[in-house]
Amino acid sequence: MPGRECEEALDRLFEYIDDELPQDELRRIGDHLKTCPPCEAEHKIKERIKNLTSRTGGETAPEELRERILASIRSAHD
Repeated sequence: MPGRECEEALDRLFEYIDDELPQDELRRIGDHLKTCPPCEAEHKIKERIKNLTSRTGGETAPEELRERILASIRSAHD
């Protein structure tokens, strides 16, 4: 079972990939990924997914929708 650091890193990977976190959180998650092979593997998978989906040239979802989706995901993990 992953520890708290792993759970937090995995929950915030897309925000980490998109550089949407405060500097201290970016650094903390980055440091964790360097020392945790399972989390780093998940990071690489999600980064690949993001790169592939960004190439589709689709429309961007409205910010309100994005925030609602992220809030739903976060509440599901609580």
